[in-house]
Amino acid sequence: MARRKRRGGGTGPLLLVLAALVLAVGAWYWLRQRPVVAPQGAPTAQPSTAVSAERVDARNEGRAITLVGAVRVVHPARDAEIGVGADAVVLVREVRMLQWQEHCAGTNCSYALEWSARPVDAHAFRDPKGHANATPFPFSSQRFAAGELRLGAFAVDAELAAAGAALQPHAVAVASLAPNLAATFRDCEGALCTGDPAHPASGDLRVDYRVAAAGPRTLNGIQRGNRLAAH
Repeated sequence: MARRKRRGGGTGPLLLVLAALVLAVGAWYWLRQRPVVAPQGAPTAQPSTAVSAERVDARNEGRAITLVGAVRVVHPARDAEIGVGADAVVLVREVRMLQWQEHCAGTNCSYALEWSARPVDAHAFRDPKGHANATPFPFSSQRFAAGELRLGAFAVDAELAAAGAALQPHAVAVASLAPNLAATFRDCEGALCTGDPAHPASGDLRVDYRVAAAGPRTLNGIQRGNRLAAH
């Protein structure tokens, strides 16, 4: 007796292929509709819009904006510890002390007095006798921001205005200091020195100042009220 031919034997694989195709199309559509999320910790870049600095537009609140104009100083940067101020975006105080430095080549070491921005531990010298260094520094190197800066109608963060600006020497004189500090320092070619500037000795200080000047800027930041803040 002849066997009856089975029908539909090839429909199984075809159904599997169709199901896989439907799943692939669905996954593609889902990925297209899914919002792009930046990696955790990575800032999301915002396109910056150039706006007029003459007035604050509340519609730009929280947006990245670009301002072009002259930054002016309302409240100058000031080093209250020594009493030095500057009509600048930032004022930088650089302190160095004349200290013994050790230079060794193999077993031979030499010693010389050099200006250093950091304390040098003479106790670690191979021959510390006669090469003592005064520590700690009575003053440290610091950076002082202006109290208030304006660009048109906007207040501007000092570090934002100082970004990329070259620091320039800022000359100071003993005559501008308070009497107690004037008695401590000497004029030293635009800087402040202790001891005899012509014959400095170990432990003498030299304090130099530099500034980031105000003036024309193109600044990119975030509008926060009437302030341009850093991103």
